[in-house]
Amino acid sequence: MSDSAPTTPAGSRGGGLRRAIAGLLLGAGTPARFTWPVRLEPETAHAGPVPGGSQTPGRPSVIVRELRAEDEAPWKELRLAENDRLAPWEATLPTGGGEALSTFPVFLRRQTRRARLAEAMPLVVEVDGAFAGQIAVDPITWGATRSAQVGYWIGSAWQGRGIMRLAVALVLDHLLGPVGLHRVEINVRPDNERSLALCRGLGLREEGLRRGYMHINGAWADHVSFAAVAEEVHGPDGAGFEQRLARE
Repeated sequence: MSDSAPTTPAGSRGGGLRRAIAGLLLGAGTPARFTWPVRLEPETAHAGPVPGGSQTPGRPSVIVRELRAEDEAPWKELRLAENDRLAPWEATLPTGGGEALSTFPVFLRRQTRRARLAEAMPLVVEVDGAFAGQIAVDPITWGATRSAQVGYWIGSAWQGRGIMRLAVALVLDHLLGPVGLHRVEINVRPDNERSLALCRGLGLREEGLRRGYMHINGAWADHVSFAAVAEEVHGPDGAGFEQRLARE
């Protein structure tokens, strides 16, 4: 998984001020084309995991959509089953920060509210109708930067099949295209080989090492920063990330 954005129920203070500021920006800095909820599906012919991964016959259906209340049970089941594998990459709360963990319903309400204000996008990766993982676009900033950070995780049953790479490609195309952001970044632990491979496989620009960038699994951890800007998505040939994957 990537380590750049929270995908688990964790709360923080100061959200009211951020929402108030975001509310002011919605009239001026946020494009009217930002919509919520959202549903993203492959548009190119492959319509499934990209070439290069071990795939099952028929290629499963991959959809990226908003997190919903009915996702609580499958989310809990998958997270519990995958906890030992995911915990080393999980963002944690430093002590003394005045922050507290929250329940799934509270987390969902908070993130849905932020999504409606164009501050974040809590997303689910669905494979053949099953809850397979998450992508978090969080935070989204507007004004002079128009940028976002992306984090993700996927269940082991769907790992190594190109599913998350396709899902992230769909999200990047959406953010840097219809949503109107200029820059998106993904920050990855140097020892997270799968996530490093995903970012490099998408052709994201590697910008260097950030020391002590995020609190992960109980300690401050270095991260490798990857990024893309809108001009890089639709290059000279006009192809986005998903189209490039389909050509492989």
